[in-house]
Amino acid sequence: MKTTLAMCLMATAPFLFGVAALGADLRGHGGPVRAIAVTADGQTAITGGFDAKAIIWSIKTGEAREVLLFHDGQVDAVAALPQGRFASAGADGRIAVWEAGRSTPVAVLQGHSAPVVSLAVAPDGSTLASASWDGSVRVWPLSGGEPRVLEGHRGNVNAVAYLSDGTLASAGYDAAVMLWPAEGGAPVRVAMPAPLSTLVATRSDRVFVGGADGKLSELNRGGTILAEVAASSSPITALAVTANERYIAASSIKGEIVLLDVKSLQPVRTFST
Repeated sequence: MKTTLAMCLMATAPFLFGVAALGADLRGHGGPVRAIAVTADGQTAITGGFDAKAIIWSIKTGEAREVLLFHDGQVDAVAALPQGRFASAGADGRIAVWEAGRSTPVAVLQGHSAPVVSLAVAPDGSTLASASWDGSVRVWPLSGGEPRVLEGHRGNVNAVAYLSDGTLASAGYDAAVMLWPAEGGAPVRVAMPAPLSTLVATRSDRVFVGGADGKLSELNRGGTILAEVAASSSPITALAVTANERYIAASSIKGEIVLLDVKSLQPVRTFST
């Protein structure tokens, strides 16, 4: 389901990363790419694939700097962490934390009992959130220690994203968005019309979700649904927002990528993968 995430980002590279991103053709995985994350400076990317590899790339040259082997099964989620570190997670339910130049993880975060399919780094870089098909979200202190376990979804959790104040948003196959306060306390649960596959939050705290009905919905930080548009005739599998928050890309299960204007949520261009 998340295979089109990489397609979504690479096919819309001129809009998401700028023209310079077109200079790189990242080839090295032995099968479909499941996830991609780019560092804040736009110079480095990490990808995860069906081949159980995570690869760190130079975006400028397209060179594979490091091939990371650890997971038993496909790598479904990756993240760029502070201080040049990276994280990978996948079908084995484990999260590996990597440092440049090391062939083995510097830390392994264990606790999920099913595949981990989404990772998100807190705005202050102190924690890493994970979404799993075991129905839980976990918040891991990157300095070490036990995770905070968030339970409230009634099925697979497919996506997580942080808001600027540390509130964590999650989306699941139970057709619900959960908003978890950073300081703890009761979450806000928002019922949506269809199972959800993906979620993204902008720096200005606009939350977008997509799922089985092909609709793109926007929520505010209080959980109010602000807008809803039919972005695709088939289920939406991945979302990505440009750094300038001008566009949002939505990929569908049939391989179509629709680029929409963030303000109006009107389609600007459609890509075929």
